[in-house]
Amino acid sequence: MNSDILDKVLAYIDANIHEKITLSDLSEIACYSPFYFSKLFSEIMGMPATGYIRIRKLQHAIVSLLEGQRIMDVALLYAFDSHEGFTRAFTQLFGSTPSTVKKRLVSYTVPAYVMPVITNRRITMEAASNNLQNNMHQLVFEILENSLEEARAGYCTKVEVLLLPDGEMKITDNGRGIPLSKDVHASKAVLDKILAGSPITNAEYSQMGDLAQAGLQTVNSLCEALQITVKRGGDKFQQNYVRGVAQHDLIVSDAECGVSGTEIVFKPDTAIFSDTKFSQEMVYDWLKDNTAGVDNFEFNLRIGL
Repeated sequence: MNSDILDKVLAYIDANIHEKITLSDLSEIACYSPFYFSKLFSEIMGMPATGYIRIRKLQHAIVSLLEGQRIMDVALLYAFDSHEGFTRAFTQLFGSTPSTVKKRLVSYTVPAYVMPVITNRRITMEAASNNLQNNMHQLVFEILENSLEEARAGYCTKVEVLLLPDGEMKITDNGRGIPLSKDVHASKAVLDKILAGSPITNAEYSQMGDLAQAGLQTVNSLCEALQITVKRGGDKFQQNYVRGVAQHDLIVSDAECGVSGTEIVFKPDTAIFSDTKFSQEMVYDWLKDNTAGVDNFEFNLRIGL
């Protein structure tokens, strides 16, 4: 299947996103048998045509939800057979229910479909595997860089990195903490600007490339779970996210007076990064290289139980 044919297929899916799209419809556009078309599509796109169609429908569904449409109406609009089936598929893909996304997601734009580069399959798979590991560790480095910015400014003297079981990591610093206050509305706006993201699917991630300097919103979007705790001014602020979407109202409680800092516990999305085991050596080397010349600063990296 050449690029022109694939482009027609992908454009047809988006143009008919509210309809039931069958394998026969797509194979007819491509002028292949359904069996051969299905095989070629999976090889090029890295997923079955039916899986790709479902992802695109659910991405468009987010926009409809944020426009205020009822969940049942959205389910019918995108040709799902039932409210339950739509909710199940939505939650499985994005990690949050439609009602949570409708209430908590700040904004969302359906990503434009991007044509994959059709190259040698074996070489592409090897490169993709290496890129996954590099990008997964880049999530760590993006979070650590914020702690180091505090250190370079003279407000942070220590960062602790704890590798936890099941592919989780905890990063804690004693910096000033994100500027939050008991004004929950204002604090939510600050967190939304800095951290809130939106779910990223396999299809979207495959076109993202290198995540260097991706920013905390992208990091959060690529985590199936992220919890941030900020201590500042005698208060403690806590928020939980799933793939960039807040899961509750900001929790504010008392903290020990005079204590400040930020703690982030996160787990990369296993739907994207199949192996979420971090390399202690890679993290240590990055910390060693990037803290050279930072005065009065120490880091502690260890494996937790």
